[in-house]
Amino acid sequence: MGQVIWKIIKNIDDIVGMVLMAFIVLLACANVFMRYVVGAPWGWVEEVTIFTFVWLTMIGAASVIKAEGHCSIDVLVRRLPPKYERTATIVADICVIITLLLMIWYGWKLAMGAGGKVTPMLGIPYTYVDLAIPVASVFMLIYYLELTWLDITGKRKKCDLGE
Repeated sequence: MGQVIWKIIKNIDDIVGMVLMAFIVLLACANVFMRYVVGAPWGWVEEVTIFTFVWLTMIGAASVIKAEGHCSIDVLVRRLPPKYERTATIVADICVIITLLLMIWYGWKLAMGAGGKVTPMLGIPYTYVDLAIPVASVFMLIYYLELTWLDITGKRKKCDLGE
């Protein structure tokens, strides 16, 4: 049962990202049709597209962490002896985890403080847009905790690009 839940969690960001991207493309195409064929563009499309793009960006960042696709500058760390290289990597992991915890905390505060601010066209509270930060940060934290555990146990595979 736990494996099934973990598999769902590990795929939900990819699925949500694909749906959001498809939604943006379809909405943009529909609005182009409305503008140039019908002659009556939807005024609210830009607002919805921007907010959807915010969510897509944050969820995409989580998905990239899962795939270990973020770049890092590790020139100095690679020159350390293996024992210290691993320690430096774990320290960096802990710094990222602390940053993600801060993003969750302050992202939540931002979202909860934005309830009175609404979008000009649709009147959507900015809370729904700002929630992208803590929600995606929770996914990033889950993935980074897993990567940190792999670093601690020495089971994380190294990516040697360019060598």
